[in-house]
Amino acid sequence: MTKFTKVSLASLMLLALVGASHQQETGANGAPADYNIGKDECILPGNEQNLLETAKSAEDFSTLVAALESVPELLPIFESKSDKLTVLAPTNAAFDSFFSDFNSTAEEFLADKDLTTLVLSYHVIPSVVPKDDMESALKPLFMSQVGVTTSVPGDQLALTRVTPEGADAPVIRAAGYASAAYLEGDTVWTCNGVINPINYVLMPREATVTKPELKIGGE
Repeated sequence: MTKFTKVSLASLMLLALVGASHQQETGANGAPADYNIGKDECILPGNEQNLLETAKSAEDFSTLVAALESVPELLPIFESKSDKLTVLAPTNAAFDSFFSDFNSTAEEFLADKDLTTLVLSYHVIPSVVPKDDMESALKPLFMSQVGVTTSVPGDQLALTRVTPEGADAPVIRAAGYASAAYLEGDTVWTCNGVINPINYVLMPREATVTKPELKIGGE
């Protein structure tokens, strides 16, 4: 079974992005520049809800919460105050599109514990990377693409800034091995990390037998 890797700042490949944050006194949203990574403190004073509690309080993440709760041994990671994480969180609509495209259902997906663990791991970045930091790293003339380490060893995500067909403004796209998603809305801050909503489910290499046609949320 795929397990989450040990969470550490060194495992994050967004070096330019995080480095820029650490040269400032504060990071995004007025948080400490180091986002209190490795400390038994919340990122922002007064914001005590952890990642799991925050996801549970949002109706649009009910499928994601069901997936998390189907693998109980993973829950402490999302509740730990010292381990700070970023969750690229598929919305309920994202899961619905994913199940339709792959001819599956939530029940079938959750019944496969190993697959559920693997896919959840692929949506976790072992550090704090709010959307503002991604935007800064992908500014024109700076970086056209940034690779991000996930909690699936050896399987990165590629962040790019793209303008979807019919859209007026660019968005951030997170591309995995077999699917890609657009970030939607604003970063949700929690005690022990951030949640960046996305419009599709990301599929890692290990979850596919052969490389399928890349499926992109919203297209």
